[in-house]
Amino acid sequence: MQEEIKKAVDFVISEGARFADIRLEKGYATTLELRDGVFREMSYGIDEGVGVRVLYKNSWGFSSSNELSKPRIKAAFEDALRVGRALSLSKSESEKLESEKSELEKKREEEAVKMAGAKPRSDHFKLKPKINPEDVSVEEKKRLVKAAYKAATQHSPLVKSVSILYLDGYEEKTYADSEGCFVVTEMPAVFLRVRVVAKKGSVLQEGVESVGAVAGFEVVAEEGEAAKEEAAEGEAAKGVAAEGVAAEGVGVKAADKAVRLLDAEQPPAGEFPVIMDSKLTGVFMHEALGHAAEADHVLCGESILKDKLGEQVAYEGLTVADDPTVAGSHGYYKYDDEGLRARRTEIIKNGVLVSYLHTRETAGRLEATPTANARAADYSEVPLVRMSNTVVEAGSRAGAGRGWSFEEMLEGVRFGIYAKGMRGGQVDTVRGEFQFSAEEAFLIEKGRLTKRLKNVSLSGRTLEVLKEIDAVGQEKKRGSIGFCGKDGQEVPVSEFAPHVRVKRILVGGAAGGS
Repeated sequence: MQEEIKKAVDFVISEGARFADIRLEKGYATTLELRDGVFREMSYGIDEGVGVRVLYKNSWGFSSSNELSKPRIKAAFEDALRVGRALSLSKSESEKLESEKSELEKKREEEAVKMAGAKPRSDHFKLKPKINPEDVSVEEKKRLVKAAYKAATQHSPLVKSVSILYLDGYEEKTYADSEGCFVVTEMPAVFLRVRVVAKKGSVLQEGVESVGAVAGFEVVAEEGEAAKEEAAEGEAAKGVAAEGVAAEGVGVKAADKAVRLLDAEQPPAGEFPVIMDSKLTGVFMHEALGHAAEADHVLCGESILKDKLGEQVAYEGLTVADDPTVAGSHGYYKYDDEGLRARRTEIIKNGVLVSYLHTRETAGRLEATPTANARAADYSEVPLVRMSNTVVEAGSRAGAGRGWSFEEMLEGVRFGIYAKGMRGGQVDTVRGEFQFSAEEAFLIEKGRLTKRLKNVSLSGRTLEVLKEIDAVGQEKKRGSIGFCGKDGQEVPVSEFAPHVRVKRILVGGAAGGS
């Protein structure tokens, strides 16, 4: 197959293409969905396909197919070349208008596709899980889902509805390009989410808990730390290792959260100091900062971070990175979808904006170094600039040699809010505004947690809030686990963060929940 790919690549290059690459994917996926004791979906599917990009002049052509036969791969390259040529000719026709020529020439110069350089790579990486999901029967997976359901429903008579989603899969990806790269990766993944609705009188509240990782079935089948994965070349796993959480535990956590909120009170309205827990901190940095740092948004003028590299944009004790190399995380990968080796990229270091996130194309246009953040949902989609794991580093207090403890953060708040997790929200990366709803919260009075709160909404301007941070916790913890959407594509992500204190954020009551 490698020789056939090389022939197809050589052909489109001989026909005038500047660059070409191919992604071949094959694997399987299991989906189990249980709602109120009944399996609404049970599926096992084998999927395979190919996606091809061809750069002709300054136009990209793309073609995909769900067949991996040699003739279809060759046809995919030819189709992508045909699309690239057609788009290039369309641009040329537009440029023939003499009255607009100078303006169009200038625009063409600005929009010229420039690919940042990359050395040829060759590798075959296989992540071997402790328990391969493919070796676990469907009946055993159903038993696990039922155990989570039973644990959630039996937690309290106030639990009225439980929904569970279980996903697992194993994927083999092959990437090759016209510059000599040929990389193969094989990795499993597992995800479990439990959603619980509790009711007391007319009051309804929801609790959601998830666990997931690029790892094996051990993630949901065992309690305690799973073995740290080591890369094939013997590198030690870095960061926070995959932590096994028995499915029953996930169910209990979700149910307990929903039940706790039934007796919570509505929050006060106004501007107050807010302490965000690890989950909320991670999601805030992902949504409000991370998306604004994606270089395609910067190039389109859709980011508040445009032209701010090297500027102090946040509290000097804040460091935020994107890191797909965190072993056992939900956003882990060895190579991105342009065949670049995954690497940690600091976005903010000590409060200073030091980097955007890039594909090879955005790095070329901004004369930057590629950051290995090209990701596609699958072979039928084109790679985009995407985040992986958003990592907020633990703080360091002057003279203390460590960050703030949670108790120290509380001591500095006379009247404020302790907000935990995120239920939803929205971000405008152009205007730099956000609105988030916390999963649960507490009122802080004279340095102590007093009343439990519900329906807490936080809103503000991203850059203002980043500078209003005045304390970063001493311990980084695993935060949220889920999927991030962009242009119709969803990719797995997660966050790791400490607690963070903000001097003031606008607080109000969120819609939803009684």
